[in-house]
Amino acid sequence: MNRLQACLFLRMIPGLGHISAKKLWEYSSSPQAIFDRSPEDFLNIEGIGIALIRQLKNWKKYAETVYKEEENLAKNQIKTLFLGDADYPKTLAFCPDAPLVLFYKGNINFGPRKLISIVGTRSCDSQGEKLCRDLIAGLQGHSPIIVSGFARGIDIIAHDQALKSNLSTLACMAHGLNQIYPPEHSSYVNRIKETGGFVSEFTTGEKFDRKHFLIRNRIIAGMAHATVVIQSKIRGGSMITAHFAHQYNRELFAFPGDVGKSLHRGCHHLIQTQKAQLITKAEDLIKGMGWTPEPLSSGVQKKLFVELSEDEKAIFDCLKSVPQESLDNLAIATQFSVSKTATLLLKLEMKGCIKPLPGKFFEWI
Repeated sequence: MNRLQACLFLRMIPGLGHISAKKLWEYSSSPQAIFDRSPEDFLNIEGIGIALIRQLKNWKKYAETVYKEEENLAKNQIKTLFLGDADYPKTLAFCPDAPLVLFYKGNINFGPRKLISIVGTRSCDSQGEKLCRDLIAGLQGHSPIIVSGFARGIDIIAHDQALKSNLSTLACMAHGLNQIYPPEHSSYVNRIKETGGFVSEFTTGEKFDRKHFLIRNRIIAGMAHATVVIQSKIRGGSMITAHFAHQYNRELFAFPGDVGKSLHRGCHHLIQTQKAQLITKAEDLIKGMGWTPEPLSSGVQKKLFVELSEDEKAIFDCLKSVPQESLDNLAIATQFSVSKTATLLLKLEMKGCIKPLPGKFFEWI
């Protein structure tokens, strides 16, 4: 059994969510090793009960479906990104419910790149379109990857403006990558794949379905260092994405609008509840993220003078006297939650202060 097959088998098992699958993987050292053990071994893991053990015992009945999916992925030239590998987006890897495998089409290197998710209503007005386009154009000097959901409205405007601004853009899809939805956006596919791409956790057999949007929206939030909401009603997909971003302790920004229009109530709610920072232009986001102009030369450079927040200084105090330290130990030492520690490490990486190492270890540079 190879790693892809193991991840596909895990995906087929009823009741096995991403968090539990990740626990099984960490307990067994690899997805393949899960199936070399007796299912009863996993009863020691919190959240793994008898019902799930019964399902794990029957994993072989999904063999035909798994092998067929492996063929379909190859046939459609769909690549894979495995959790724990260097090319898997580190931003997403820090999320407790990160998928063990992401399916991918395109040409993009996540590396130490800035990622900004931009979401909003499908029924945006001309003001919303202008806000979106001006925001992305204003970020051009920092070369972020623009992440969105390829849907009508703000999503496709974000992808389109990223292309016009010569920025990489990433589309998170709610179905298998052998399909395109909505079909009228097919003209964007090749241009997006040139310097960006499409990602999904759904297999080729999983078609467009509205219930997939909720699952997909956490990927949009988890992929990015920050999420921006441009026009949203009080309920909808954008608010769900904002909720995930807040839950993951990522930066969240929202544009205000006319208080009398329902089109802006979601953004106003995020601002009023202090979940999102109010922004009106690209400079607000740049300042909020603490970005500095990109250096002319490439490569990691030691930062001699960097402004750190009090929480970031706490991370520095832990790393300054040791060669390297793990995420879990940093969380214990600072008494921050693991998710908050992960967020701070992402910010410090963007500032060029730390270097991530294999096994969720970090060093100050």
